[in-house]
Amino acid sequence: MLAKFRQQGYPVFFAPLLMGGFAVSIATGLAMVPLLLTFQWGLDLPWTPSGLTRTALTAVHVGGGLLLISLIGAVWMVHARAGWLRQERQISGVGMLLMIGLLLLSTPLILYVSFEPSLPWMTTAHTLAGLLLPVLLGIHVIRRHNRTR
Repeated sequence: MLAKFRQQGYPVFFAPLLMGGFAVSIATGLAMVPLLLTFQWGLDLPWTPSGLTRTALTAVHVGGGLLLISLIGAVWMVHARAGWLRQERQISGVGMLLMIGLLLLSTPLILYVSFEPSLPWMTTAHTLAGLLLPVLLGIHVIRRHNRTR
Protein backbone atom coordinates (compact mmCIF):
# COMPACT_ATOMS: atom_id res chain seq x y z
CA MET A 1 0.00 0.00 0.00
CA LEU A 2 2.84 2.39 0.80
CA ALA A 3 4.38 1.82 -2.60
CA LYS A 4 1.06 2.54 -4.35
CA PHE A 5 0.68 5.91 -2.61
CA ARG A 6 4.33 6.83 -3.26
CA GLN A 7 3.91 5.86 -6.90
CA GLN A 8 0.95 8.23 -7.12
CA GLY A 9 2.98 11.14 -5.73
CA TYR A 10 1.87 11.19 -2.08
CA PRO A 11 4.51 12.07 0.53
CA VAL A 12 6.17 9.24 2.47
CA PHE A 13 4.25 10.08 5.67
CA PHE A 14 0.82 10.08 3.98
CA ALA A 15 -0.14 6.39 4.21
CA PRO A 16 1.00 5.95 7.85
CA LEU A 17 -0.86 9.13 8.81
CA LEU A 18 -3.98 7.90 6.99
CA MET A 19 -3.84 4.50 8.69
CA GLY A 20 -3.14 6.19 12.04
CA GLY A 21 -6.24 8.35 11.59
CA PHE A 22 -8.25 5.22 10.80
CA ALA A 23 -6.87 3.44 13.87
CA VAL A 24 -7.63 6.36 16.21
CA SER A 25 -11.14 6.80 14.84
CA ILE A 26 -11.93 3.09 15.01
CA ALA A 27 -10.46 2.60 18.50
CA THR A 28 -12.28 5.57 20.01
CA GLY A 29 -15.48 4.69 18.16
CA LEU A 30 -15.37 1.15 19.54
CA ALA A 31 -14.76 2.53 23.02
CA MET A 32 -17.92 4.63 22.66
CA VAL A 33 -20.16 1.68 21.67
CA PRO A 34 -21.15 1.10 25.32
CA LEU A 35 -22.36 4.72 25.40
CA LEU A 36 -24.53 4.07 22.34
CA LEU A 37 -26.00 0.93 23.86
CA THR A 38 -26.63 2.57 27.24
CA PHE A 39 -27.84 6.06 26.33
CA GLN A 40 -29.53 5.46 22.98
CA TRP A 41 -30.88 1.93 23.33
CA GLY A 42 -31.40 1.86 27.10
CA LEU A 43 -29.39 -1.29 27.78
CA ASP A 44 -27.97 -1.78 31.25
CA LEU A 45 -24.27 -2.51 30.82
CA PRO A 46 -21.81 -3.20 33.64
CA TRP A 47 -19.43 -0.48 32.38
CA THR A 48 -19.67 2.69 30.35
CA PRO A 49 -17.12 5.50 30.09
CA SER A 50 -18.08 8.39 32.30
CA GLY A 51 -17.12 12.00 32.93
CA LEU A 52 -13.70 13.01 31.69
CA THR A 53 -13.14 9.68 29.93
CA ARG A 54 -16.29 10.17 27.84
CA THR A 55 -15.29 13.74 26.96
CA ALA A 56 -11.73 12.72 26.07
CA LEU A 57 -12.93 9.80 23.91
CA THR A 58 -15.33 12.07 22.06
CA ALA A 59 -12.71 14.77 21.54
CA VAL A 60 -10.11 12.32 20.23
CA HIS A 61 -12.74 10.66 18.01
CA VAL A 62 -13.74 14.00 16.50
CA GLY A 63 -10.09 15.02 16.03
CA GLY A 64 -9.23 11.72 14.38
CA GLY A 65 -12.29 12.03 12.15
CA LEU A 66 -11.33 15.54 11.05
CA LEU A 67 -7.80 14.38 10.24
CA LEU A 68 -9.19 11.40 8.37
CA ILE A 69 -11.60 13.49 6.30
CA SER A 70 -8.87 15.87 5.20
CA LEU A 71 -6.66 12.93 4.18
CA ILE A 72 -9.53 11.16 2.43
CA GLY A 73 -10.02 14.31 0.39
CA ALA A 74 -6.45 13.90 -0.83
CA VAL A 75 -7.09 10.21 -1.55
CA TRP A 76 -10.15 11.16 -3.58
CA MET A 77 -8.22 13.66 -5.72
CA VAL A 78 -5.64 11.18 -7.01
CA HIS A 79 -5.98 7.60 -5.81
CA ALA A 80 -9.74 7.08 -6.13
CA ARG A 81 -10.06 8.87 -9.45
CA ALA A 82 -7.11 6.95 -10.94
CA GLY A 83 -8.54 3.63 -9.71
CA TRP A 84 -11.94 4.48 -11.18
CA LEU A 85 -10.42 5.31 -14.58
CA ARG A 86 -8.42 2.04 -14.55
CA GLN A 87 -11.56 0.19 -13.40
CA GLU A 88 -9.72 -1.40 -10.47
CA ARG A 89 -11.47 -2.50 -7.26
CA GLN A 90 -14.46 -0.29 -7.94
CA ILE A 91 -16.89 -2.17 -5.66
CA SER A 92 -14.79 -1.90 -2.50
CA GLY A 93 -13.71 1.65 -3.41
CA VAL A 94 -17.26 2.87 -3.98
CA GLY A 95 -18.37 1.00 -0.84
CA MET A 96 -15.77 2.87 1.20
CA LEU A 97 -16.80 6.20 -0.31
CA LEU A 98 -20.46 5.45 0.49
CA MET A 99 -19.59 4.60 4.11
CA ILE A 100 -17.53 7.79 4.38
CA GLY A 101 -20.48 9.72 2.96
CA LEU A 102 -22.82 8.15 5.52
CA LEU A 103 -20.38 9.02 8.30
CA LEU A 104 -20.14 12.61 7.04
CA LEU A 105 -23.91 12.92 6.78
CA SER A 106 -24.67 11.36 10.15
CA THR A 107 -22.09 13.34 12.14
CA PRO A 108 -23.83 16.74 12.12
CA LEU A 109 -27.19 15.01 12.51
CA ILE A 110 -26.00 13.30 15.68
CA LEU A 111 -24.66 16.57 17.04
CA TYR A 112 -27.43 18.98 16.08
CA VAL A 113 -30.74 17.20 15.46
CA SER A 114 -32.99 17.55 18.47
CA PHE A 115 -35.66 15.04 17.42
CA GLU A 116 -35.01 12.47 20.15
CA PRO A 117 -36.73 9.42 18.55
CA SER A 118 -34.36 9.57 15.56
CA LEU A 119 -31.15 9.79 17.60
CA PRO A 120 -30.72 6.04 18.29
CA TRP A 121 -31.09 5.29 14.57
CA MET A 122 -28.65 7.99 13.49
CA THR A 123 -26.01 6.95 16.02
CA THR A 124 -26.46 3.28 15.12
CA ALA A 125 -26.14 4.04 11.39
CA HIS A 126 -22.98 6.04 12.13
CA THR A 127 -21.54 3.19 14.21
CA LEU A 128 -22.36 0.52 11.62
CA ALA A 129 -20.82 2.60 8.82
CA GLY A 130 -17.72 3.09 10.98
CA LEU A 131 -17.49 -0.66 11.58
CA LEU A 132 -18.01 -1.54 7.91
CA LEU A 133 -15.39 0.92 6.65
CA PRO A 134 -12.31 -1.01 7.91
CA VAL A 135 -13.82 -4.25 6.59
CA LEU A 136 -14.12 -2.69 3.13
CA LEU A 137 -10.61 -1.26 3.44
CA GLY A 138 -9.28 -4.72 4.26
CA ILE A 139 -11.04 -6.20 1.22
CA HIS A 140 -9.70 -3.35 -0.92
CA VAL A 141 -6.10 -3.93 0.21
CA ILE A 142 -6.29 -7.75 0.06
CA ARG A 143 -7.67 -7.66 -3.48
CA ARG A 144 -4.71 -5.49 -4.51
CA HIS A 145 -2.22 -7.93 -2.98
CA ASN A 146 -3.94 -10.91 -4.62
CA ARG A 147 -3.88 -9.11 -7.97
CA THR A 148 -0.16 -8.32 -7.76
CA ARG A 149 0.77 -11.96 -7.03
